[in-house]
Amino acid sequence: MRLSALLLTLFLAATAFAQQTDDLFVPLVAAPRVIVPAAASAAGANGTFFRSDLNLINLRNVKQFVQAFWLPQMTTGSATPIKTFEVPPLTGIGSEDFVASSLGLSGLGAIEFVGVNANGTFDPGAQLHVTQRVWTPRPDGAPGTMSQTFPAIPGGNTTPVTFRSVLGMRRSEQYRLNVGVTNPSNAEQTFHFLIHVVGAERTETIQFDLTLPPRSMHQVLVGGTFAGTAQVLVEDVGGGAGEWHTWASSVDNQSGDAWSQMGVAVS
Repeated sequence: MRLSALLLTLFLAATAFAQQTDDLFVPLVAAPRVIVPAAASAAGANGTFFRSDLNLINLRNVKQFVQAFWLPQMTTGSATPIKTFEVPPLTGIGSEDFVASSLGLSGLGAIEFVGVNANGTFDPGAQLHVTQRVWTPRPDGAPGTMSQTFPAIPGGNTTPVTFRSVLGMRRSEQYRLNVGVTNPSNAEQTFHFLIHVVGAERTETIQFDLTLPPRSMHQVLVGGTFAGTAQVLVEDVGGGAGEWHTWASSVDNQSGDAWSQMGVAVS
C-alpha cells in the first residue's frame, strides 16, 4: 500500500477548479459504497499471472475510514475478515497487487468498499472513487505487461434488474472468452447465460446456469475455438432477487493482451 503524493497534488488542484464547476466529481463514480466486480492475485491460463493495480481515492476534504469486503469465487465471503483503511483527505491509497499486499489474500474475487465512520457505522457522506486494472507480465517472455480495466460500480441498485447483456467480445483460437457475474447481495442467486458466437457463416450458441452463494462471484471460461464475435445475455432467474453485476473479457492466448466489458441492463 502506498500514499500517492501525486494524487494529493492533483486533487488539491482539481478541488479548486471544482468550486467553479460543482458537478465535476460526482459523475465520476463517487459514492459511499463502490464495488469492483473482479479483482485478482492469481495464476491464469497460458502462463499469465493476474494482479489488481488498484487505487482507492477519498474525494472528501476530511479523513475517511473505508471497509473492504472480499467476495471470493464460488464461496460466500460473509465470514472473510474485514479490512479497514484510513484514507487522508483528498488523496488515495493503492498498490499494484492490491489483493495480496493490501488485503493479504489471493485468488479471484470481487471487492466491496464501504465508507464508514470511526465507530464502523455506515457513512452516507463518503465519496469514494476506485480505479483498477487487472494486469499480467507478458506470458510470451517479451518485456512489459498486458492489462484490462474493470470499472468500479456504485453499490446499491434501487430497481431490480432481470437481464444484462455484454457486446463487443471475441472468441477464436487466438482469443479465449471469459464471462462472469458478481453477487454482492445476502441471498443466493441463480443466473442463466446465453452466449451467441457469431461467425462469418454460422452462429454457435452456448447456454448454462450458474448458482452463486451470497457475497461471492464467479468467472467461467467459455470453451471452444469457433471464431466470431460474442454476444452475451445474462438473466437473473430469480427475477431480481438482489444486486448483481456481469461482465465478459477476451484474452489473447499468446500475449495476454485483453479487454473487458461490463453488462448493461436490457428490458
